[in-house]
Amino acid sequence: MPLNIIVVGETGAGKSSVINLLADKDVASVSSDVDTCTKAFAEHKFKVNSTEVCAYDTMGFSSAHVDSLSRLVPYEKACNLISSLKSKINIVLLCTNKDKLSITTQHVYHLFNDFFFDGTVPIVLVATYREKENSMDSWWGRNSKDISKFRLRFAGHACVTAQRSRGPGIDLRYQQSRNALVRLFGIATPHNEVVLNEPVYPLFNRLADATEILTETCGLSSKEAGLLTRKVNPLLRIANIVLFGETGVGKTSVINLIAGRNIAPVSSGVRGCTLDSKEYRLTANESHLRIFDTVGLNSPTVNQSDYLHAIKKAYKLIDALNRAGGVDLLLFCMRGGRLSDAQLKNYRLFQEYLCEKKVPVAIVVTHLEQEDNMERWWEDNGEDLRSFKIDSVGHACVTAINKNTHMFKERLEESRQTVLRLLRECVREPGTPFFMETEKWLSAFLKKMGHLVRGGNLPKMRAIREKLVEECRIPKESVNMIIEELQRQE
Repeated sequence: MPLNIIVVGETGAGKSSVINLLADKDVASVSSDVDTCTKAFAEHKFKVNSTEVCAYDTMGFSSAHVDSLSRLVPYEKACNLISSLKSKINIVLLCTNKDKLSITTQHVYHLFNDFFFDGTVPIVLVATYREKENSMDSWWGRNSKDISKFRLRFAGHACVTAQRSRGPGIDLRYQQSRNALVRLFGIATPHNEVVLNEPVYPLFNRLADATEILTETCGLSSKEAGLLTRKVNPLLRIANIVLFGETGVGKTSVINLIAGRNIAPVSSGVRGCTLDSKEYRLTANESHLRIFDTVGLNSPTVNQSDYLHAIKKAYKLIDALNRAGGVDLLLFCMRGGRLSDAQLKNYRLFQEYLCEKKVPVAIVVTHLEQEDNMERWWEDNGEDLRSFKIDSVGHACVTAINKNTHMFKERLEESRQTVLRLLRECVREPGTPFFMETEKWLSAFLKKMGHLVRGGNLPKMRAIREKLVEECRIPKESVNMIIEELQRQE
């Protein structure tokens, strides 16, 4: 797997020279004439030591007036690059040739960190043309306070020169510069498929508030931000997966299995409130995924108190799913063994009540570490699931137990590849997700969830209204609509 790099920066910042420095040969065209510099993006492939590198040289950003037509062009070209990528980016090199941290460099940082990659790809700063410095790294010392002041969280830096000495012998500064760049590769970890589970902005906010992000941190006018947002929003939407099942079936262990490391704390068995949810963001199979880990039902029915407690949780989950662009896949996590009434009710709660039978379901069967052949569980039980009208578009029979023994590690890796293959088959591209307007979605869900209340009687409407108004802070007009719908007979 190659290490994929994007090289960005202002016009004339030395981006192409940095690529040539990394390659230790001329692979990118360098020009002192800004009119002939990179117009869109160029792909360059080369080796650094034994590492295959694919570097994308991009169009330079300028500090033109906000209303200038040329101002938006580099942003649009960057969007085209992001949309054309077939592989994930491992690292972004942000180049500057200025003696002081410039506002344009700050804008470019926020464009890639906050808007395109949402804090999930490391960005390093490369200060170029440092050949006249007594100590090249002194640039960082002079500017580190401003970098902290403006909250630029660089994962590393390199202060370099790409000029070769014309004298005899080893060119120490050139080699020092190249070594500094190569050391940054350690930050990129090309084989690590995990990205941050706590992004800069939750992704649904990044899409909903894109114009605000672009105007406040990326230096665009409202008009320019609107134009760019309309172009890029379809590119930024990623697949949304809702993971559900009873407490104790191993949902968070499945998230860690997909990630390849522990990013989700494994529950000690304490039951959460039904529909509690936590968002995780990671990359698998070269694709970004968002997984909502939810708390399901632990019994076939709920009492009135449980129903009231679930209202705020349901609103939070539905609002997040709506703003994130909807639901692409339901991932039903169940323990290997006999099918229980609670499992059946969980399936109905999410597949029928939450998603109105309009979202495909994939099944992950856990706790199969003692089976000689984990897939055999499905061969023996898959037909029974179908007889209970539990339909699925795919399945994975796994263990997510991570024990420090050779046998368990082999089983764990086998399970990981099985789940990744399932996701690859079920989430090829974000298609047409299921979603509704938040209040209508909540209303329909709460009415259907009422079928699970013991005795068939909902809590008093006054108590439900209080939850909707005071805890969910839903406008009173919408609350009235929800209450009317709950009171309407089927």
